[in-house]
Amino acid sequence: MNWRVLTAINAAIALVTLSAVIYVANRPRAERRHASARANQTKEQEQASEREAKARIEALADLSQARVDDLGAVPAAELTHLMDRATPEQLAVLASKFNDAPTDARTFGGMAVFFQAWAQLDPNAALIGAFGINDVGMRKLAATTVVYSVSPSAAPELIAYVTEHPDKDLSFECKNGFLGTLISNWSLLNPEAASKFIDSLGNTKSNFGYKAREDIAYNWATLDPSAALEWISKQKDKDYVDANDLYDGAIRGWCRKDLSAAAAYVAQHLDDPVAGQLASSVATAMFDHQIEEATDWVRQMPAGAPRNEAESTVASMWSAKDPASAAKWLATLPESEQTNVVRVIASDWVNTNWPDASRWLGTLTGDVRDEALTVALNREDSTPVESLSLALWIKNDDKRNESIETVIRNWAATDAQTAETWVKGSSLSNEQQAKLLSVISDTQNAATEATAERVIIEH
Repeated sequence: MNWRVLTAINAAIALVTLSAVIYVANRPRAERRHASARANQTKEQEQASEREAKARIEALADLSQARVDDLGAVPAAELTHLMDRATPEQLAVLASKFNDAPTDARTFGGMAVFFQAWAQLDPNAALIGAFGINDVGMRKLAATTVVYSVSPSAAPELIAYVTEHPDKDLSFECKNGFLGTLISNWSLLNPEAASKFIDSLGNTKSNFGYKAREDIAYNWATLDPSAALEWISKQKDKDYVDANDLYDGAIRGWCRKDLSAAAAYVAQHLDDPVAGQLASSVATAMFDHQIEEATDWVRQMPAGAPRNEAESTVASMWSAKDPASAAKWLATLPESEQTNVVRVIASDWVNTNWPDASRWLGTLTGDVRDEALTVALNREDSTPVESLSLALWIKNDDKRNESIETVIRNWAATDAQTAETWVKGSSLSNEQQAKLLSVISDTQNAATEATAERVIIEH
C-alpha cells in the first residue's frame, strides 16, 4: 500500500478516535449541566408557585376564601397574624375546607401550619375544628397538631374537652396520647394540679398514666423536690403505678434544680431498693456537668450495687465520648470493680476503633482481660477465625470453653464444613475437639429438621 495513503488512513482513524474521546469526556459534563438546569428550573417554578400562593392568601379580605393547600406557603408567624384578624366563623369555615381538599403533601402542610396557628389563638376551637374533619387520618393529624401546640396554660381546658367529648374514631388517642400529653404539658405550669387530676382518674387501665406521672414527678421536682417526693410516697400502694420510675423522675428533676442536694439525698438513701437507678441518674447529671465531678462522687460511694450502677453509667457515657480516657479511669478503680466496668468500655471501643481497642486489650490482665475479650470476640466485623483467636486468649477455662463453643455453634449454622476443618486443625485437646465436633453435628441436624418441618408446613 502507498505510504501516503496509509498515513492518511491512520490520520483519519486518529481524528475519529480523538473526537470520540472528547465526546465521551464531555457528555457527562453536558448531561450534568442539563440536569442542573432542569433542577434550577424546577426549583424556580416551585418558588414562584409558593410566592403566588402566599400572595393569594395575603390578598384576601376574608380568610375563609383561602385555598387550604396554599396555607403551607405562608410562614407560621404571618399566618397566625392573618388568622388573628379573622372571625371565629371564618376560621371554622376554612377548617371545614379540608374535607374537600386532596389528601396530598401540600394539604398536609397547610393543615399542620393552620392548626398550629389556630391552637395558639383559640385552642378549644382548634380542637373542635380538628375533630370536625371527616377523614380519620387527617382528623388525627389535625388533632395531634393542636394537642402538641398548645401552651401549658391551655392544657386544662383541652383536658376537659377531651374527657367530656372524646372523638369516637380516635377514642384510643383521646384516652392515651392526647390526654397524657396534655397532662404532661399541664405539669410544666402546675404539677400539683396535674397530679390531683391524674390521681382522680384512678386506674385507667391504659398506658398514658405512666409517662404523664413520670413527667409530673420530674417537673414538680424542678420546682419543689420535697412536695414531689411526698406525692410519690402516696403512690407506692397503687399496683398500677410504677413508684420506682416516679422516684427516679423526681431525682432527675431535682438534679436540674440543685445537683448537689439531689446527690446528697441519694447518698443518704443507698439502702433504698431503687438506689442503683437513682445513683445512675445522679451520675448522668454530674457527667453532663463535669466529668471529674461525677468520678469523684462515685469514688466516695461505699462498695455495693448503687456504686456499680453509677460506675457503669459513667463508663458508658465516657467510652462513647472518649474511650481512651475512660480506660485510664478504669485502671484507677479496684480490680473487683474493673470487671464490672470493662465490658461497658469494651462494647463501644471494639466496634468504633478496633486497632486502638486491641492494643488496649493487650495491656489488661487477669479477670479484667477475660471480661474484655468475651466482648471483643463478638465485635461486629469479626470473622469466626478472629473471634476464636481471641477466645483462645481467655485464661479462665470455663469462660474460654464456653466462648469457643458459642462461636463454633454460630459458625456451624452458616458454614459447618469450614468450622469442622478449624476444629480438627486446632491445638485443642482431643476431648475438646470431640465435644465441638458434636456441637457442629447437632447444629446441622437441628437445621435439617427445621428445613424439613418448614417444607411440610408449606405443602
